[in-house]
Amino acid sequence: MKAQRVTIQEFGPEKDAAKYLGLAQSRFRKLVTSGALPAPIKLADGTQIWDLVQIGDILRGDAAKPSQDIEF
Repeated sequence: MKAQRVTIQEFGPEKDAAKYLGLAQSRFRKLVTSGALPAPIKLADGTQIWDLVQIGDILRGDAAKPSQDIEF
């Protein structure tokens, strides 16, 4: 299987993920903590990034939310 090439726009820090959804970072963080949005990917240096494609898929209904019990 050939590895897919990843562009930097597919991943972003919390501020970019929150902006992508039109949310304040505090609201975005609450949705992540409650399970309505996926947890970040933790890099070796401690940096946390979010998969923006996955978040977009969840919002479009192309992927299941991590927790179906929480509404946006």
